[in-house]
Amino acid sequence: MTNPYQAPAADLDLPVQDGSNADPQVGGFWLRVAAKLLDFVIMLPLVGLTYWLSTISRVFYLAWIVPGIVTGLLYSVYLVRRFGGTPGKLVMKLRVQMKDGSPVSFTAALIREAPVMLLGAAINLGLGLSALAMDDATYLNYGFLARSEALMASGPGWLTAVNWSMQGWTWVGAIVMLLNSRRRAVHDFLAGTVVVKLERRS
Repeated sequence: MTNPYQAPAADLDLPVQDGSNADPQVGGFWLRVAAKLLDFVIMLPLVGLTYWLSTISRVFYLAWIVPGIVTGLLYSVYLVRRFGGTPGKLVMKLRVQMKDGSPVSFTAALIREAPVMLLGAAINLGLGLSALAMDDATYLNYGFLARSEALMASGPGWLTAVNWSMQGWTWVGAIVMLLNSRRRAVHDFLAGTVVVKLERRS
């Protein structure tokens, strides 16, 4: 079955088969940052919903673990496999592909997203356990920021380490991306992928 998003080589600006070392134009750092921001804007309604749900129930964090993973699978794995990128990437004319130029596989798309999904699920688990240790009145009387700080401070001992790991993953990924010519982040190296910029040809 033909991959639904596989474009002609001219559209992808893939290496020509004449022995040259030409590479497709890689997706630049700031283009990828812009794509991330666009994805965040697109997901704002869901972010707002989760914020509201977290203010009315202390079981929210535990209840959101499975829906959060499913959301990540649909948005950052299925769409990447099906169309070659998240909506933000596609708007910015970026596409995820295997480093040999072939369409990204499901396994590679999953590997790219798995660390964030697993760390996010672990954070929600820790926050959920912390929330359950509070009574309803205490939990509901906190403002959002104060509640987040209180949950983090009173959570399991491993919660802070996981939270730092999530932040470290983001920063290390950005630094690694800046230090190599193909602008591959850590998850690209793990998955064997590269993000390229599509050029419209007349």
